[in-house]
Amino acid sequence: EKKAIKSGASKAYIVDAKEEFVKDYVWPTVKAGAIYEGKYLLGTSFARPLIGKILVDIAKKEGADAIAHGATGKGNDQVRFELTIKALAPNMKIIAPWREWDLKSRTDCMEYAAKHDIPVVATKS
Repeated sequence: EKKAIKSGASKAYIVDAKEEFVKDYVWPTVKAGAIYEGKYLLGTSFARPLIGKILVDIAKKEGADAIAHGATGKGNDQVRFELTIKALAPNMKIIAPWREWDLKSRTDCMEYAAKHDIPVVATKS
């Protein structure tokens, strides 16, 4: 929560979505036998739609007109978040700092965090 406020958020929500995740995402996926390449469970990939849903729920509750996410331009997380947000809130603006700000690398992000005294647990490499 402190990190969110220090990063510029006016309010932070900590949501315990474990039960919903297991009931509505994990269990149906296990029942369907959805395993990537026969050995990888899909926990990370199908957690993103739940996170997107929660972001939309909170944005609507707060009367927000935009949702920001920190997914990088490299992976599929940005797609998973944004498709979920657009499906549930088609008029919601999406702010993606990796695409909109002058942050072109992990080093740029680390330097931004250091400059703004935002604690991060990561390395520049």
